[in-house]
Amino acid sequence: MEAAFPEEMTVHDLLRAMETGRLTSEELTIRCLERIERLNPSLHAVITVNPDAPAQAREIDRLRASGGALGRLAGVPALVKDNIDTLGLPTTAGSEALRETLPSRDAGLVARLRRGGAIILGKTNLSEWANYRTDAAPHGWSPIGGQTSNAYVLDRSPLGSSSGSAVAAAAGMAPVTIGTETFGSIISPAAANAVVGFKPSLGRVSGAGVVPVSPRQDIAGPITRNVADAAAVFEVIASPRFAPRLETDFPPGTRIGVWSGIRPAGSYPDVDRVLAEATAKLHELGASTVAVDLPVPNALGVLPYEFKESINAYLSSAGGEHPRNLAELIAFHRNHPAERASEFGLTRFELAQASDTVRSPQEYLEERNRVTEEARERLGHLFRRHRLDAIMAPSNGRAFEISQLRNLPWVHSCIPAAVAGYPNITVPAGYADAQLPLGVSFIGHRNRDEELLGLAYTFEQATRARKVPMYLPSLPV
Repeated sequence: MEAAFPEEMTVHDLLRAMETGRLTSEELTIRCLERIERLNPSLHAVITVNPDAPAQAREIDRLRASGGALGRLAGVPALVKDNIDTLGLPTTAGSEALRETLPSRDAGLVARLRRGGAIILGKTNLSEWANYRTDAAPHGWSPIGGQTSNAYVLDRSPLGSSSGSAVAAAAGMAPVTIGTETFGSIISPAAANAVVGFKPSLGRVSGAGVVPVSPRQDIAGPITRNVADAAAVFEVIASPRFAPRLETDFPPGTRIGVWSGIRPAGSYPDVDRVLAEATAKLHELGASTVAVDLPVPNALGVLPYEFKESINAYLSSAGGEHPRNLAELIAFHRNHPAERASEFGLTRFELAQASDTVRSPQEYLEERNRVTEEARERLGHLFRRHRLDAIMAPSNGRAFEISQLRNLPWVHSCIPAAVAGYPNITVPAGYADAQLPLGVSFIGHRNRDEELLGLAYTFEQATRARKVPMYLPSLPV
């Protein structure tokens, strides 16, 4: 199937093509919208498209032709996860409860995208409420958007709540997409769909206007087909802004820790093989490596209280007709058939609603501060002790069938960086069963995001592991 834009074209290439007249933003935008129309019935990656996108693209083309001032992403279409407020489009978090919610302003990061000249193409599907309603619903399912499918094998899970953004990026529905993460929701779906997912350091991207889970961990970041595009988007949405070093060689003396990740009992030969190949490639590039073991912090005890407090604040201020607090939200879900409450439950909502009867706000705050500081100290100790530039780990295991729900053989390494607020990036690294993508993640120093992007770029250019999806209905027998 013809791509909306040539697979090898980066954001820089697209901008250059528009500058030289070989392509217009309107042409690119329309081709992306046509691709969404063709592929979305199978992938369910996009919830809604922006009907004004072609007109906005024409205005960028007019400005470019007249020599007007243009931003760093001028005319580049972008898809945004549907828990991020976008003026003129509903923000649903995948739930029927917010179907009529219309934000009064753009989220901070969307405002930056617009100032950078990006065309907001539409909103992507997600695990409902960014995966904070229940333990039982499949990854990538929402009542509004349906079940997102893995772009490589359609009956496999897309993993993680930013599934729509990752699948849309993999399928070429837009050059760039935006996801959000609390516990791996950028890293996991990006890895499972052979794209690059970048979770910045906490605080580098504004969380204003994002439907919250935990303001102490929530962060938005780019999901793209390559590291250069992730860096281009990050330069626009981040604060402060610095240009990353994107070179094909590591700086002299680069040292990387290698961690096998979090795994339940069992054998993971594909994951082991890909991690060994990635380690060998680091050596070829001149880096030295050392085996490390990361302790895994546990912040689950504070999330119910943080969710209740932050979602009540969001709902009370959001425009349109919808529940105004968590209690009303629970009642809505119990009474709306599309929410499938009797099947999937409301376990996390219910824990959150009762959270302030269990402990005091001060006790939750003290536990949060303790867990965060311990996670930062442990990561920082490893970096200092071994003089590391980054820590590499497997991002995911082979994607399981959607019908398996959560009875899965998990390979997960995103938790330390998520809790500590450190940057984390996943890069395609190989395949299980020749078709199911596997990635490796690099965790970097806190607030040294640009250095991490540069390191990931060097690895990506040396491996070039990504291949385009074939949209197989299932794995060949």
